[in-house]
Amino acid sequence: MLTGAAGAAALGRLGTLGAQPQASGRADIYANVGPKLLRYRVANDVASLTEIGDPLVLPEEVQEAYAWGRFLYVATSDAHTAKEPRNHYLHALAVDSSGALKPVGDAVRLRYRPIYITVDQRGEHLLSAFNEPSSVAVHRLNADGSIGGEVRQAATLDMGIYAHQIRVMPSGRAVIVPARGNEGVPGRKEEDRGALKILGYENGQLTNRQSVAPNGGREFRCRHVEFHPSGRWVYVVIEAQNLLHTYRIDDDRLSPEPVFVTSVLASSTRSKPGQAASAIRMHPGGRTLYVANRGRGKEMFRGEEVISEAMENSIAVFSVNPDTGEPRLVQSADPQSLDVRMFALHPDGRSLVATSHESEGPIKQRRGDDIEVVPPRIVLFKVEADGRLTFKYKQDVRTDGAFQLWCGAVPY
Repeated sequence: MLTGAAGAAALGRLGTLGAQPQASGRADIYANVGPKLLRYRVANDVASLTEIGDPLVLPEEVQEAYAWGRFLYVATSDAHTAKEPRNHYLHALAVDSSGALKPVGDAVRLRYRPIYITVDQRGEHLLSAFNEPSSVAVHRLNADGSIGGEVRQAATLDMGIYAHQIRVMPSGRAVIVPARGNEGVPGRKEEDRGALKILGYENGQLTNRQSVAPNGGREFRCRHVEFHPSGRWVYVVIEAQNLLHTYRIDDDRLSPEPVFVTSVLASSTRSKPGQAASAIRMHPGGRTLYVANRGRGKEMFRGEEVISEAMENSIAVFSVNPDTGEPRLVQSADPQSLDVRMFALHPDGRSLVATSHESEGPIKQRRGDDIEVVPPRIVLFKVEADGRLTFKYKQDVRTDGAFQLWCGAVPY
């Protein structure tokens, strides 16, 4: 999601225009507040963030984005801002030599709210996942980087329930879609079971290949996946169960059961209502993995409803065994904020930037015998040599009721 590094090795239809500028190592962090894309630069000493220029304002709220080569592709929607959502778009933005963004071509309308987007390894197609209804779309990318027409799928695809992401497998010949399902409501509704859907991929066409659903998909709220650079393993965030599953990859298929199951929480106790795992990123070196934990469960304290002290808001840091792929929790870093939905790793591997999801402004949280007011923030960490995180800088963000749904590193 962050750098699309595979684009440098396989330029495809975009040719040199889409080539990743590997030599410079320069990148800025872009983060949204509603329809605005704000641009930040990490200081050379990784001690602070500086906001650069004026925000780029898109027609609707930013949902997701994906940087590939010298382009940033952005998905927007009015799903959170309109009573009857109907405006869902894909946008292509060119990244110039200074890191600034400029629209390329026209926005392309989508049928549903896009919850995740990605670009294939050759830069020939943009793939979108929709959660409601659970489905996908594939669009051609033109030679100038603009978005072309949709590729009609010949096969009837099994997308499970509530697709939450779409990622191209390391080979480039398949994609994986975590179909999260939904938690049940005791006495009212049974759970919608989750599954990992593996689809063959060739020339923009998708075909059903494999469905992985341990325990029949029960309590399997698979949300996001991340690949090991070796291509041997895929790591899956199990959202409501606060687990990390490791699966072996063999010929674009996954092991039917996880080879490792690891808690993402510092506490070994079972996860609680309101506790959920979120984004996942692998360090470029392949030896460290990061997962965001979001705790929003509330309690009454001193006559006020506040975020419970039992909730964990953290960025879990895992060391990864290079021989077996096994992740081991080594740190639960305080994100200095609540409800981190997304974070970005700088391509140079020296810094990590996280944004909090909350939209309603400052939220009250219990801290021992005190109540702390926590505003929406963007937070900077230094990535140490062993992969652990050291907090360096935080900046309050005025959201005015809008969500911070996405942030990412954009190379230039």
